[in-house]
Amino acid sequence: TFRCSFGDCSTASGQPLFEFLYTGYGELASVAFCFLTFGITIGIFNVISAIFVESTLAAAAALENAQRAERLHDEKRWNVAITTLIRHMVDLSGLHNIEGKLSDSVGAIHEVDLPSSVLDDMVMRPEVKEALDDLDINPGDHRYLHELLDPDNGGTISVVDFINGLRRLRGEPRRSDIVHVNMMVRSLQVVVSQIQ
Repeated sequence: TFRCSFGDCSTASGQPLFEFLYTGYGELASVAFCFLTFGITIGIFNVISAIFVESTLAAAAALENAQRAERLHDEKRWNVAITTLIRHMVDLSGLHNIEGKLSDSVGAIHEVDLPSSVLDDMVMRPEVKEALDDLDINPGDHRYLHELLDPDNGGTISVVDFINGLRRLRGEPRRSDIVHVNMMVRSLQVVVSQIQ
C-alpha cells in the first residue's frame, strides 16, 4: 500500500503490481485492481480536495461577514461620514452661517429641509459619494435616495429623516427588514378596514 501511494506500485522484487496480479490471479483481479486504484486516486482524493476547498471558502465567508459587521458597528466611521453629509446638506440648504462644530448648531441643523432635486445634486458630489460608500450604502441606491429617504412623499427631506434612512440602508438587506414592512402593511390594513 505504501509503495503504491508514494512509489511505483511494484512488488519488492520490482515487478509491477498490475503484472503480478495478472499473471498470478488472472484478468479479473487485474481489472478489479485498476478500478480500485482509479477509485482511490480519483474518488477519495477529490473528496479530500472538495472538503478542503469548502472549508477554505467557509472560513473566507466568515471572515468577510465579521469584517462587514465590524464596519457596520464602527461608530467613528459613522460619525465622520454623517458629519460630512450633514455639512453638505447645510451648505446646499442656504444656511451658510453654521461654522465650527455641528453640535453647537443642532437646533439650526434640525430645521434643514432639502428639496429632493437638491439631494440629487448633492449625491453627485465626489465627497458625498465617498461618504456614502464608507457607510456601505449600495452605489445603485445613491441616485434613488431622494425617493427612499422621503417617508411622507412631501418633496423635501429633513436631516432627521436623512440620518434615520441612511442608518437603515447600511449593509445587506436583512429578513427583519421585510418582516418590518409586512407588519406595517398589516397595521395599515387594520386602520383602513376600521375607517370603512
